[in-house]
Amino acid sequence: MPIRLLFFCLFPLVSYAQTFSYVIFVARNHAVVWTEKFEIKDMDEPIIVDAVKEQLRGKEYVRFDTLQQHEIVSGWLINPHATSIVKARFRVDILYEGYVVAVSEIIESALNKEAPLENCLLKSDGRFIENPPKRAETLDSFLIKLFEIKQ
Repeated sequence: MPIRLLFFCLFPLVSYAQTFSYVIFVARNHAVVWTEKFEIKDMDEPIIVDAVKEQLRGKEYVRFDTLQQHEIVSGWLINPHATSIVKARFRVDILYEGYVVAVSEIIESALNKEAPLENCLLKSDGRFIENPPKRAETLDSFLIKLFEIKQ
C-alpha cells in the first residue's frame, strides 16, 4: 500500500518533468506538438466552428477526418506549400470566444528524406536543441497564418 501511495504522489511530478517547451513548440516524451490559442471576441462557438471549417476547406492540402466531434475540427495537412511538411495531424478545439490549435505527428522532408520534426528539434534526452533551424520559425508563422480566422 505505501508503494501505491508513493507512485500516485510521484507520477504527476515525473510526467511533468518530461515536458519541455520552445516558443510555441512543446515536447512531451520525445514528441513535438505545435500549439496556439486564438481569442475571438463576440463570436459564438457554432460560428467559430463554421468559420474554421470554411477557412480550412479552401486549402487543397487540408484533409478533414471523416468523423468530426462536436466543437472539435480535426484532420491532416498533406504537403502544404512553402513548408517542409510532408504530413501533420491537426486538431482545433473550439472554446468560448476562442479556440486552441494543436499540430502533432509532423513529418518533414529534408535532404530528400522524410523524418519526424523531433529529429531536428530535440536532443536525445527529449530537450530542445539550443539553436533550432530557421525552418522551425517558418513553420510557426505558416501555421499561425493557416489557422487564424480572418474577420
